[in-house]
Amino acid sequence: MRPPRNSKLFCLVVTLSTIPPFILIFSLLAYLNESMRPCVPFSLARISTSAHQRLVCPSVLSQKSHPFTSSVVNMSSTNGNGDSVKEGRLAGFLISQKETFLQDLKEGRGKGWTVVMGNEAGDLDSIASSVAYAQLSSSLLAERTIPLTLTPSSLMNLRPENLLAFQLSQFPPSALLHPEQLPIPTSDLASQGVKFALVDHNRLLPSFGAGEVIAIIDHHDDEGAHPDAGVREITVPTGSCSSLVVRHFLPQWQASLKAGAGGPVPQELATLLLSSMLIDTGGLKAGGKATEADYEAAAFLYPISTLANDSQTTLTTTSTNGGTALSSASLQAEVPTTLTETADKLLETKMDVSGLSTYDLLLRDYKEYALPTLSSAFPTLKVGLSTVPLGLKKWLEKEEDGWTTLLGEVDDYMAEKTLDIEGILTTYRSENKGRGKRELVLVVRSGGVIRDSQDAKRVLDQLSAGLEGSGELLALETWDKGKWLKKLAKRQGEQGGEEQTRWFKVWQQGNARSTRKQVAPLLRDLIAKLE
Repeated sequence: MRPPRNSKLFCLVVTLSTIPPFILIFSLLAYLNESMRPCVPFSLARISTSAHQRLVCPSVLSQKSHPFTSSVVNMSSTNGNGDSVKEGRLAGFLISQKETFLQDLKEGRGKGWTVVMGNEAGDLDSIASSVAYAQLSSSLLAERTIPLTLTPSSLMNLRPENLLAFQLSQFPPSALLHPEQLPIPTSDLASQGVKFALVDHNRLLPSFGAGEVIAIIDHHDDEGAHPDAGVREITVPTGSCSSLVVRHFLPQWQASLKAGAGGPVPQELATLLLSSMLIDTGGLKAGGKATEADYEAAAFLYPISTLANDSQTTLTTTSTNGGTALSSASLQAEVPTTLTETADKLLETKMDVSGLSTYDLLLRDYKEYALPTLSSAFPTLKVGLSTVPLGLKKWLEKEEDGWTTLLGEVDDYMAEKTLDIEGILTTYRSENKGRGKRELVLVVRSGGVIRDSQDAKRVLDQLSAGLEGSGELLALETWDKGKWLKKLAKRQGEQGGEEQTRWFKVWQQGNARSTRKQVAPLLRDLIAKLE
C-alpha cells in the first residue's frame, strides 16, 4: 500500500531521508581547508553560528555591513581621516547574533541561548570580555551565546575610549545589545530558558531574577555566589578580565588557527581584547598592574590582531599555534611600538572628560550596591561608587561656585538614585611628574533609609575611621586643598541638627594602586558592622 504524496507520513519520510546527505556535505565542507572550501550562498545562523561563520560566503556575511562614523579620536590605523569605517567580521557576528536572539525572544524561543554580560559600570574590559566570550563560545564551541551590554545605549558616548576601541575593532556601537532593546523584561529571560554567563563580576544582578549562571570569569574578589556554575574562574590579581577570557578559550583558539587562513575568529576580536588590556594595565608597562596572565594573553593576541598588520616590529618566535608568536618574556621586556602608541591614544581619550557635566562624570563609571548592616533602623544601605578620571582641583575649576556647586550636584545625583552613601574615586596624573594620583570623597545623606541627620553623621564618622584605619591599603591623608572645603566643613559642623542632610569627608589617597576593586569590599565590610 503506497501512502498518498500529501500524507504526513510521506512528508516525514522524505524529510528524514534528506538529513544524512546534508550532514555529510556540511561535515566535508567544514573539514576542508578554508582556501579549498566552497562557500554556501545563504545564511546558516539559525542552524549553527559556528557553521554560519565558517561556511557562508563572505558576500552574505557582509550583506548587512553599513559604514559608520565616529567622533572619537582619529587613528591612522583605521582610515587616517576620521571618515566612515567599514564593518568587519566581528561586526557581522554581533549584528547577526543580535537579530537572531531578539527574534527568538519574540517567538518565545529563548531556550538554548546563553546571555553573557559584564558589570554595570560598562568599562571596556566588561564589554570586550562579554563580546569575546560570545564570539569564541559561538565560533569554537558552537554554543548560542549573545553579549549584553548593561550600559543604556543612550549613555555609550560617556566613555569615548570605548567608542575608539570599537572603531579600531571595526564595529559600530549599534551592533551591541542593551537591556532596553529586549522585547521582554530582563527578569523574564530565565523563564524563557535563557542561561547566563558573567564576566568582570561574579554575582548576577537582581534585575535578572533567579537566573541560572553557568559560567563566571572574573578578576574581582569572589563574593561566593553561584557555586554550582560549571565554569568558575576567578583570578585575583589580574590586570584585565579580558586576559582571563583569552586563557579560558586558548586551547580551542590555538587549534582553530592551525587550519590556516586566520580561522573562524576575526582579527578584530583580538584588537578589541588588546585595547581592553592596554587600558586596564596602563599599556602593559612593567611594574604596573599587568600580571603574567595579561602578558601571556597579549603575546598570543598581538600577532593575530589588526594592530600587527602595519607593524614593523620583529616578533620573537616560540612554540607556534599555526603562525608566528610573540613570547611573553619579550613582551614584558619591550612592548611593541604599535601597542604603546595605541595605549597612549586610548588612555588620552579616556582621561579627556572636559566636556562632561558633574552628573555625567558620576554616571559614566558607576556601580551600585545594596549592603546589609546590623542596624534595625537601616538594615540595608544603598551605596554608589563613581570612578572619575579627573582630579578634584580641576573638577572644582569647572564648577561655578567650587565645592558648594559640586556638592549640590552630588546631592541631586544621590536623591535621584535614592542613595544613602556615595563614594567618589578620582584618578588623575600629577602635573609635574605625571604620576598616578587618587582621591576619595565619601558622602552620607539623611532623608532616605537613614532618617536622622545625626545618624548620618555617625555613619560617616564610623566609615571614615574604618577607611583611615585600613593602613597601606589606601594610605588616606586629609585633603586640605582650597579654602572652600574648610569653610564648608566648618559650616557643616555649625549647622548640625535637622537642617543638615549631607555629611562628607575628602581624602588624598596615598596608595594610587588601590581602585574600586579594593574600596568596594572594604566599604562592604565596614557597613556590615554598622549598628
